[in-house]
Amino acid sequence: MIIIILLMALITYLTRFPMLLISSRWSVPDWLKRGLAMVPVGVFSSLTVPPILFHLREGQWSPEYLVAGVIALSVGVWRKQIVWALLAGVAVLIGWRYLFGL
Repeated sequence: MIIIILLMALITYLTRFPMLLISSRWSVPDWLKRGLAMVPVGVFSSLTVPPILFHLREGQWSPEYLVAGVIALSVGVWRKQIVWALLAGVAVLIGWRYLFGL
C-alpha cells in the first residue's frame, strides 16, 4: 500500500511540475489569471448542480436537494465563500431528513 501511495504521489508531482516550472519563468497574462481563478467555481458547480437537479429517490424527484441547493446558492452569493454555501446546503439536508424522516 505504501508503494502505491508513493507512486501516486510521484505521478501527481510529475503532472504538476512542468506547469509550475513554466509559470515560474514566464509571467501569466491577466486574462489567463482571471480565467484560472474561476476554475474552482466551475468544478464545484459541475459537482453539485447535476445531483441537485437530477436526483431521484425511488423513481420520484426529491425536492430536498433543490431546497438545499437554493439555500446554498443564496448563502454563497451572500457570503461569497463556497465553504459557507456547502455548510448551509448540508445543514438543510440534515434538517430536512430529521424533520421529514427520509
